[in-house]
Amino acid sequence: MKPFCRFLDSKWAPACATVLLLTGIAFVLLRSVIDPRGEVDFRFFWLAGKLWANGLDPYSESFRAIGAQILPPGNTVLYWFYPPQWWIVSRTMALLDLEQAVMVWRLVNSALVLLGTALVVASLERDSRRRRIAMVLWGGVALLIEPTANLLAFGQSAGFVYLSLSMLVAGALRRRRWLVGLAVLLVTFKPQVGVIVLLWVFLVPSFRIAALAGLGSAGLLTLPHVIQFGVFGTIDAYLANAARWADLPSNTALTSSGPAGLLARLGVEGIGLLWQTLAATALAVCAARLMRRQPTRPIPSLLLLTAGIASLMPLHIYDLTILLIPLILLTTVAACPAWVLAAVIILVSRPGKAEMLLGVQQYSSDVSAGLIGLGVAGLILLVFAVREALPGFASGSPADGTIRAPDLESVRFS
Repeated sequence: MKPFCRFLDSKWAPACATVLLLTGIAFVLLRSVIDPRGEVDFRFFWLAGKLWANGLDPYSESFRAIGAQILPPGNTVLYWFYPPQWWIVSRTMALLDLEQAVMVWRLVNSALVLLGTALVVASLERDSRRRRIAMVLWGGVALLIEPTANLLAFGQSAGFVYLSLSMLVAGALRRRRWLVGLAVLLVTFKPQVGVIVLLWVFLVPSFRIAALAGLGSAGLLTLPHVIQFGVFGTIDAYLANAARWADLPSNTALTSSGPAGLLARLGVEGIGLLWQTLAATALAVCAARLMRRQPTRPIPSLLLLTAGIASLMPLHIYDLTILLIPLILLTTVAACPAWVLAAVIILVSRPGKAEMLLGVQQYSSDVSAGLIGLGVAGLILLVFAVREALPGFASGSPADGTIRAPDLESVRFS
């Protein structure tokens, strides 16, 4: 029996899982309601909503000019980088004042992380007792690891990315196309992850209609902005701002996740981030091919896809809660050694604190703190994801020693 299953079957598991989840919820309430820290990035989402509420274009110079007038001291307002479907979210947040809105935002993103974790676990575990315990246990882990803590501190939107990948996994495991469509809709809010997910989905024929529905829904969400500022004006303004993303000091190899960031920490200079994106794209293509070859065994394909995104795409620390998705998938594979689970959880727990204690130089806002540990965790997951995927390319039938996917005809999510 797998070590993780042995733990779930132990008499101590329910109590440990409950304590972990309650601790995670207490931490979220502390950082969101009781003793919230000053946010850094949420103000940009809120400011865009304020501009939209007053009929102004957040892609224009008004974003910086008005931001400088109405926002409290903090991060310098530069550009609005996000796609126009953010209108509905930002406009809703702008109905509240900034202090109230950031509290709600933190609670909502925490809820999205919990929901996403529950979806993944419930899609993998068939035994009802283990499923309940695992959902509680992984929920607590998801709320307590450093990426989630930074998500709350920065006021970022990574909960949307986490939920979208969780929906993709759940939809593929259960063959629920509506979940895949929702995943596509949500992942368009984060284009650098969305492009990889869209590639995989469109390369898997059974999910193409769901992908089109998700993209169509995202298009509908852009209409409030497009109707006011025009199709071509919207495209031109968004692309012009997106082109400036790489110019920011917070978007360099040193401050981004992945091998380039690890090499930059070792003093290797002049590393670009494009090759990581190309590598993640190649893995997505391989994962889609694996899904087509073995449609009844989606776990290796999903493991390769999510591990590739988490370990290779240039992301920030607050995005890397997604490392838990390939880790949870990996625990369903009989060949996964116990040390992998332990090592990855240790590496994602509080790597930023460890780096600071060791005197590792950080970016001024600590956006890069912890990326060494998280980068190593991602590479460990990627190695095992590739190992699980290789038998599927060598043979069209499942490899001996690995479990099959859960019951794909389950109506749990119907």
